[in-house]
Amino acid sequence: MGGKRARQGKQIHLCIAILIFFCPLACTLSKTAYTTIMGIKFSDAKGDEAREHLALGKKYLAQGNYANALKEQEKVISLAGNNSPADEALFAMGVIYADPANPAKDSGKSLLNYRKLIKDYPKSYLVEQVKAIIGVLQENDKLNRTVERLNTTLEESKRTVERLNIIIEESKRVDIEIERKKRRKAQ
Repeated sequence: MGGKRARQGKQIHLCIAILIFFCPLACTLSKTAYTTIMGIKFSDAKGDEAREHLALGKKYLAQGNYANALKEQEKVISLAGNNSPADEALFAMGVIYADPANPAKDSGKSLLNYRKLIKDYPKSYLVEQVKAIIGVLQENDKLNRTVERLNTTLEESKRTVERLNIIIEESKRVDIEIERKKRRKAQ
């Protein structure tokens, strides 16, 4: 009864060792469980930085600073890789290239960005909007080609009218000359 315990402190050491062993596992499991239960995704530093560049690019676009807006969207794509918000950056790049106020407007590049978004991010919430925009851009390109053909035809018609007017003037001069000759013969 009065004797010393032979294993004094060994139980405490064992408990501490178990806690140290399971602590990292518990942290990982709790983060995974929290993500699964709450539906919250933990963002990484690159994702946050990509979102900051996305917002800055949208700000530049609103100010009409197209060159810097494009640079910011390209940074988003390089940071995000194949993850969100790269789809939003492609969409924004398509808008930048399609903007009529952009001096470097290029509907071809706009279409390329939109098609890349559909191909690389088929489940993006932007896909249906992009499909509609692609249709509008293609119809616009078709109408622009028709306008160019009509303008070419109009220019050709103007040149033909000018040539015909010259021929008519020459014919009038010839007719006047013939009338003069007839009058001289008649006298």
